[in-house]
Amino acid sequence: MPHHNKNIDMFSQLTNPIIIIIISFLPFKDAVKTSVLSKRWRHLWYGTTTIDLDQAFFVDPNEDSSIRSVQRNSFIEFSKRLIQYYSRPTIAKFHLAFSLSEPPQSNVTDLQELIHFAISHKVKALDLDFSNPTWDEQSHTHHCPVELYELPDWADDDDDLESLKLFSCNFRVSEFNKFGALKSLSLGWVKLPTSSFKSLLLSCVFLESLSLKKCWDLESVEIRSQRLMTLVIDKCSSLENGVVIDVPNLRVFKYCGPVVYFVTEYLNGIVEADLDFGIEVEFNEHGDVLHQLLMDVWCVRILSVCSYMLQVIPSSEEYPSMKPPLNGVKHMILKTALHAHEYHGISFFLSSCPNLETLTIDIDPARRIFPERGTHLNLYEHEFLSKYIMVYRCVERSLKVVEIKGFKGAINEVVVINYLLSYGPALERMSITVAKELGPGGQHMEESYRQQAHKILKFRRASKTLNIMIN
Repeated sequence: MPHHNKNIDMFSQLTNPIIIIIISFLPFKDAVKTSVLSKRWRHLWYGTTTIDLDQAFFVDPNEDSSIRSVQRNSFIEFSKRLIQYYSRPTIAKFHLAFSLSEPPQSNVTDLQELIHFAISHKVKALDLDFSNPTWDEQSHTHHCPVELYELPDWADDDDDLESLKLFSCNFRVSEFNKFGALKSLSLGWVKLPTSSFKSLLLSCVFLESLSLKKCWDLESVEIRSQRLMTLVIDKCSSLENGVVIDVPNLRVFKYCGPVVYFVTEYLNGIVEADLDFGIEVEFNEHGDVLHQLLMDVWCVRILSVCSYMLQVIPSSEEYPSMKPPLNGVKHMILKTALHAHEYHGISFFLSSCPNLETLTIDIDPARRIFPERGTHLNLYEHEFLSKYIMVYRCVERSLKVVEIKGFKGAINEVVVINYLLSYGPALERMSITVAKELGPGGQHMEESYRQQAHKILKFRRASKTLNIMIN
């Protein structure tokens, strides 16, 4: 009977090309670490097809400027060695993240060399990020925060590039005519005049995914496309002339920014919508605008709404007589403080989504609460607070999963949870994740929040099969 060695090293039986394929599936940092496994493995990682050059791997932001400068130079030297020893003819994904906000600026030439390296290796997904990781999300909205990186010219047409991400770059729109196969485009922290944006769309006729983050000088977004399936507009300044979307095949729409004028056509294929107006600093009675937007995305399956919408939607002239026909919504995400001023908005969506199966409540007490609610509805007559109980169809028939994130045990949180437990006979699972942030005095509060969550286990439940998990 042959003897089988149970301790045999299976990797030693593999050829180098097969090992390189395996390494390419690893995160780049882990791929580099394989170089210490043995002499044979020392240079194999140079064949990975996924390259992630991020200065954050080398630079400690807590060090003083002189040490950071040395660390940045070490990062550049590492990157240049990669170019020297790289062994593959093509690259699948190339990510370069390098902030130009601090010296040395002499690295600009080295950065161009890295970009040309990626282009010459027929990269399919190119991600160039020259933004500063410390930039405040709420700042630098209306002007250029720093001098942007000048993107080098593409010498020839590039029919290999399928995905392009440019953060904090200056680029020439005419260059996009060279990207004959581009399907995904993400632009962030860039100057993007409306005229340039229109020209860009004319050049990128095969786009399936478009993301715009913190772009400025963009007065409007007007998109007409038969191919686009994902559209993200995130905190772009201006947009005084609104957003026009005529994209019949759109599947995912995410908007974060101020309330603007929306014109939508033929969104009857949309699956997911994320509507976040949390940037608004004044109440303003935008209820009718928001109500119409909900009517336009009527067929969504996954809907995420913000605290601002929960507070403002009851100010609509249509409220409460008309509800958007959100019959297809299976998963609702509420980004909320679970403040009493949001209760009528929460009820609005529970009533509008009769077939809801999963409800995610993402609690953040820091969300802006407006004293004026724009409605004469009495909070003390609300079903969460009064003895008069209205049980919504989804709560009574279809709601199976409730996810609570950021739980602290505040009375307004407990009231809503108690309502769902008391009148949700179809509930199968409720997960409660307690907040992790420190208390007002800097003390750890997680254990205290967890104790409050355990009290919920004693609440009356309408469902006999409900499993409550506390994380």
